[in-house]
Amino acid sequence: MARNTRKTALWKDAWRAVSGNGKRFAAIVVICAVGVMMMCGLNSVGRDIRGGLDDFFDETDMHDIAIVSTLGLDDADISALRDVSGVADAAGERTASATTKVDGRQASATVTALNDRGIDRPYLVEGRLPESAHEIAVTRQYLDDAGKRLGDALTFDEDTVEGTSPAFADGDYTIVGVVIDPNDIVNPSGPLALVSGAKTVYPMVVAEAAAADVDAPYASAVVTVSGAAALGTYDDDYLSLIDAAKHSIEAIQADRERARTDAVHDAAYDKAMESVNEQKAKADALPDGLPAKAAAEAKIADAEAAIREKVDALPSAKWIVRDRTAVTSYADVKTQSDMVSRLGTLFPALFLVIALLVSLTAVARMVEEDRQLIGTYKALGYTRRETMLKYVLYASVASLTGGLIGDLLGLVGLPFVFTRRLISRIYVLPSYPLLVDWRLAVGGVLLFVVAVTGCATAACIGSLRLAPAELMRPKAPKAGRTILLQRVGFVWNRLSFLGKVTARNLLRYKSRALMVIVGVLGCTALMTAGFGMGTSALTLMPRQHDEIATYDVMAVTKPADHDAAQRELDGDAAVRSSLPLQLGSATLSAANDGDGEKVSAQLMVIPDGRSLDGYVDLHADDGTPIALDEDNDGAVVTANAAKTLGLADGSALDVTDALANAASVTVSGVAQYYTGNVVFMTQLAYEQAFDAEFAPNADLIDVQGDDDAQIAIADRLAGDDAYLTVMSSAKQERDFAKSFMIFFVMIGFIVVMAAILAVVVLYTLASTNISERERELATIKVLGFRRREVHGYVNKEILLLSAIGVALGLPCGRALLGFLVSRLDLPGMNIVPNVEWYCYVAAAALAFLFTWLVSRATNRTLDRIDMVGALKSPE
Repeated sequence: MARNTRKTALWKDAWRAVSGNGKRFAAIVVICAVGVMMMCGLNSVGRDIRGGLDDFFDETDMHDIAIVSTLGLDDADISALRDVSGVADAAGERTASATTKVDGRQASATVTALNDRGIDRPYLVEGRLPESAHEIAVTRQYLDDAGKRLGDALTFDEDTVEGTSPAFADGDYTIVGVVIDPNDIVNPSGPLALVSGAKTVYPMVVAEAAAADVDAPYASAVVTVSGAAALGTYDDDYLSLIDAAKHSIEAIQADRERARTDAVHDAAYDKAMESVNEQKAKADALPDGLPAKAAAEAKIADAEAAIREKVDALPSAKWIVRDRTAVTSYADVKTQSDMVSRLGTLFPALFLVIALLVSLTAVARMVEEDRQLIGTYKALGYTRRETMLKYVLYASVASLTGGLIGDLLGLVGLPFVFTRRLISRIYVLPSYPLLVDWRLAVGGVLLFVVAVTGCATAACIGSLRLAPAELMRPKAPKAGRTILLQRVGFVWNRLSFLGKVTARNLLRYKSRALMVIVGVLGCTALMTAGFGMGTSALTLMPRQHDEIATYDVMAVTKPADHDAAQRELDGDAAVRSSLPLQLGSATLSAANDGDGEKVSAQLMVIPDGRSLDGYVDLHADDGTPIALDEDNDGAVVTANAAKTLGLADGSALDVTDALANAASVTVSGVAQYYTGNVVFMTQLAYEQAFDAEFAPNADLIDVQGDDDAQIAIADRLAGDDAYLTVMSSAKQERDFAKSFMIFFVMIGFIVVMAAILAVVVLYTLASTNISERERELATIKVLGFRRREVHGYVNKEILLLSAIGVALGLPCGRALLGFLVSRLDLPGMNIVPNVEWYCYVAAAALAFLFTWLVSRATNRTLDRIDMVGALKSPE
């Protein structure tokens, strides 16, 4: 009975401690909540982004494997793919490039016909999918840019090679639906699209019935793998399953390439022999023995041999087998989600350290205040474990409460803000799932509970070792010592009395002073890094155009229209100079790394005898110039692509152009480049690598006038039908700045986290400082110190410690920014840390503001000190 009574008393005292120390309890709750929120929330955001893409791919029946052939594919190839082990289904795709008018200007489009197997089915946002030959579905971007709506007509002209027939029927098409292309989910007005610098190409979808020639070869084949849809698209099990299917497809590749080559060559031979067969029939009709017949037969034989030789010289079919890693959006989402998850490990570590400091300070002060009570418990025979229950329970309840709140905010609130408000600005996925990893949710809470409770236990052990008689007497104050500053006479002698007292107090309570410095340092560093992230991102595009891509306008035409457009540019008074070049898209990969990383890039080919000087300044990150002249027989790769693929000078690089022509080149230089991925080659190097003729289709233009004049000239050129797209550097800078709202939200988030950190640490330590020195403060009030003097007596110490924390936090913030940037794998962006002076000023000002706010709050505690009660003897 007595034992039960003892236990009941202990539990009542423990719960009374929770309710009686509300401010300290709240501090531990807040820090633990923020730490768990960031641990669970940021990791949840990464999973939600991937889950959103996986659901989207499942809903659109996105291909697992795509096959492109240099000679196209026929029905026999598709049938053979369907018979491959592990393949669930396969379909041929008909695709054509086209041009159309958008707001009175020429624009590029990619038109794809729906296939009868439903693979790569576009996601329907509004209306319906095309059903008849002259119906078409477009993206929301096209409707907005063209000022059209459902039911309007659209006319496009296909980009066809001379002598070939169009892939789709001519005439007007009625817009019947708004879709999202599953192969490209990057928001066209978001930062990733703008930073790439690539021209806008509008995806469009037509019905299968729109094909002009149903017997024409397919541009590519898309394949789904059995069992793949049930797996996460980034899971190792999925990747292993796809690799197995790819190997099975590669087993039939050589036979199908040979069959397709023979079919194309035979068709070419038969077509070339049309006229020869007529001559052969005429020769056969001549009487035998006639000299003319012999001459005709000899001539026909020579013609046949020439035709055969020409046909044999035609290229052979070559398959390029790709999985989803070749899809730009797939790789981008993986990179983004990995980046967010890494931040979900970094930031919680900081808040865990702060939680340990706060809990250690709070519980240590509680133990000090309960010194006599602990002595009484020990005198009554309570064990150490029983006496410790109160403080362990206090810490456990506080950390558990904070952890549960953090789980709620991290699993629901943070993902909602990031995915619905931020990630949606980058990608156009229709929805994101709310995925909960219960192992992480429970593990995060347990981590903070164990750490905080461990601190509480450590804070109790010292006092519990003392004898009851010693515990029941007041703890002797620390003995005064000569501090280092006293030895610096010319400084110490000039300090006022209160200044000397402040200096002694700062060094008297070293652990608390260190905690204040660490808390303010962490707060300042976070804000400096946050502000620096913003300036680094927002100066990205201006630095790109000021330091590297110094041209004003990039204009792209069809190759056939380039000469005429070039003549007009040469005669344009507003154009200072121009550089013709060949511009196209390419896919890069490290040589002999077929299953490794792939990077989308622009391929710029510079004509022989011309220089990039005045248009693009190619240099390494240390400023060393990179020459692109006739002696450069390799390729210059920009820094971001080189980093992703692990390339350096002398590395072998595989380049595949838009027509699936592949070449292996040597990296002759890695150039600094802030936005986008580009490969630069000379005309000679390109022609040797690709065995193709140089065909200029673009110009880099230097124009007269300021930014507004440059934009006006670009708009004027865009209105010319000869141009497919015209991009103004000045306009790109303005659009880029508008699109970077995501960084402002991230900065706000970091500042809020820093504010919570600073306020909790400063308030906890300031409150503890006041409670420990209550008798001292009561004494100076009795001695006649006015209210403001008492405030200054205490607040001066916090301000000085905060100043030290700020001074240390600013360079630490710059270092933190460098670390964060090294972990930010933003596709096509090479962010260089850049902290402007006003970032340091803002971070320091906010840190002092938080200190001032805490001081205002603790001043009320100072005003409420009971002088008589504080000065009464404990005995």
